[in-house]
Amino acid sequence: MQTVTIRKIPILRHLAFMLIIAAAVTAFFAARAVVLPSADINVYFADAEMMRLIPVRTSVPRTGAERTARFVLDAMIEGHDDNPKIFRLVPNVKNCMSVTVKDKIAYVDLKSGLRGEYPDGRDAEIMMVYSIVNSLTNIDGIVNVRFTVDGERQKDFLGFVDMRETFIPDYCV
Repeated sequence: MQTVTIRKIPILRHLAFMLIIAAAVTAFFAARAVVLPSADINVYFADAEMMRLIPVRTSVPRTGAERTARFVLDAMIEGHDDNPKIFRLVPNVKNCMSVTVKDKIAYVDLKSGLRGEYPDGRDAEIMMVYSIVNSLTNIDGIVNVRFTVDGERQKDFLGFVDMRETFIPDYCV
């Protein structure tokens, strides 16, 4: 009777070699992973009594003015509902606003279907507009903000603020 011996050493060498290759590939791609620099931006919300805007420091990735503006708008939509001293002026509705940046001007497009979601009144509309303007003009590369509604320039959004204007920040609101 003849016995067959299996040589385990070459199989273990192949397995060890494959593990070394896998570890090297993983280390290579992990070393190439890019960590985006972040910036601390003041995002403006209303105080609980809706009397003034208050800045809330928020860390956002610094990825160019337009992408940073999108992160800021997302932070405004998300809000700080867990803090009773802060009131979110932008409704918590996904994709209710979009932004593009050209020549240091942020063009914010509001969706007309959101008119019923905003607080009523002149003061609430002014605070909403300036919470967006003040937040976006904190970003390097954005100086002014213009608004459109459903992609079109319109006289107003809720009936009080002339949305055809180009807005600059007003930190006294």
